[in-house]
Amino acid sequence: MSESEYRLMKEIIGSRTEFAILNLRDSNPRYNEVHKSQEEKWESIKAILFKLEKEDRLSVTRYYEDEVHKSCFELDESYLQGIKDCLGVLGFFDLIGKRR
Repeated sequence: MSESEYRLMKEIIGSRTEFAILNLRDSNPRYNEVHKSQEEKWESIKAILFKLEKEDRLSVTRYYEDEVHKSCFELDESYLQGIKDCLGVLGFFDLIGKRR
């Protein structure tokens, strides 16, 4: 996959991910509970972080941010692999490219 194709695929994945999250918020009350709980916990976490020295606080914050970025890369790659797998299955069953 070329760099431009990869960038385009990332844009598509990003827009579909945003759509999925909006749908999740509309259709899954449990997700909304977890989301709200995480926001509430963040206030407690911030209080703990500000008890640390600045350098320690930055180290913890950077670690957390890098974990989030890593998860985003993994999710994007999983989404892309899902697309490839789907196309492979459709091709295997000879469902792509045929007119019905």
